[in-house]
Amino acid sequence: MKTEVLLIDYGGHPFTADLAISLQRAGASVGYVFSSSNESNPHGDFSDATSEGVSVHDIDLGRPVSQSRLRNRFRDEQQFGWAAAKLVRAAPSTTTVVLCQVPAAAAAIIQARAKSRSQTVVLWLQQLQSDLADIPGTRALPARMFAKLERQIAASADRVIAISDGFADFAVSARGDRREGVSVLPNWAPLRYLPNRHRINQWSTDMGLAPERNRVLYSGRMGREHRPDEIAALALTLTANGDIDMVFVAAGPGMDALRARPELTQHPRIHFCDLQPLGQLADVLACADVLLGTLDDRAAEALVPSKILSYLCAARPVVALMAPTNPSAVLIEEIGAGVTAGDIHEAARIIRELLADEPRRRRMGNLGRAYASTTFEPNRVAHRFAEAAGFTLGDGDVPGHAVNS
Repeated sequence: MKTEVLLIDYGGHPFTADLAISLQRAGASVGYVFSSSNESNPHGDFSDATSEGVSVHDIDLGRPVSQSRLRNRFRDEQQFGWAAAKLVRAAPSTTTVVLCQVPAAAAAIIQARAKSRSQTVVLWLQQLQSDLADIPGTRALPARMFAKLERQIAASADRVIAISDGFADFAVSARGDRREGVSVLPNWAPLRYLPNRHRINQWSTDMGLAPERNRVLYSGRMGREHRPDEIAALALTLTANGDIDMVFVAAGPGMDALRARPELTQHPRIHFCDLQPLGQLADVLACADVLLGTLDDRAAEALVPSKILSYLCAARPVVALMAPTNPSAVLIEEIGAGVTAGDIHEAARIIRELLADEPRRRRMGNLGRAYASTTFEPNRVAHRFAEAAGFTLGDGDVPGHAVNS
């Protein structure tokens, strides 16, 4: 009998959709649930998932998810939760229900329905909404509302897969200091969609990016927790001499704030672009000389920016403007693929030094790509995830995942 898995990811991220494909290829029967109404982050390639036999369910809320109005956000999240709970009810009682980046308001509804059917619930702990509430303008709802609920969800899950030691400690505490059923599995990027590409490519040409100028690029979601005001100051600093292009390929409240500033949108060396389809991401990242990741220090324990992992696949150096204790910052420093900066002045200095040292950039980029090629290999990831989630897969390799390293 095939292992039944229902993977629910509110945002439909590329790496979770890719995991669904890998699990399906390894012998599981996989359902994948997301909402295309959640437009603030990149989505996976669902046509690939469908063609591989994954049963994909898009819960269309009939409107874009509200990112700022708390009452509307709570309404949207509950609507998603009730719709996903119907899919849980329709799934066999032997199904393993995986909750990934599902807001607490929705997760509580889904988890209750799964428990009523004696289904196994795995909480794939990626962030804590309550820990973001101290950052003005973030998408987190008030901490008092959700701190208790998030602990209850972690306590009630059959298993918790935490993406960092800090999240694992939270889960253990919520479960009465029980470590049983809690494991740590760092995130990864969808390697097979991110081959190493040339700096001058079709996307950079279509964007009109001059090959003779250096490029710094930010890609992915930009919330208030990603320091948009400091990113704006950094962009203006870097582009002041006219020899550097700053490229934003992003969405979210932070990006909306940047687009509202005419000194940025009218600047000839600062370029704005909407999030691109997953099939374009390799070219987008490859066009950069340096890739930028940011995170508010107050969110250092609440978020692990997944964009950094995609950056590693691009074989480009990473500058991380974030607390050095964040797991993403620790990773790039440990493997030699990037540098952590504490403020915009240090970030600007580091970026200029990297732009002036092409051999160093190449060396750092190659170290990042080598790490990604080994660690993010889809077959290995699928089996590690299945082990952490407590279900079994076939012994064979997942076919068809060859990538260019």
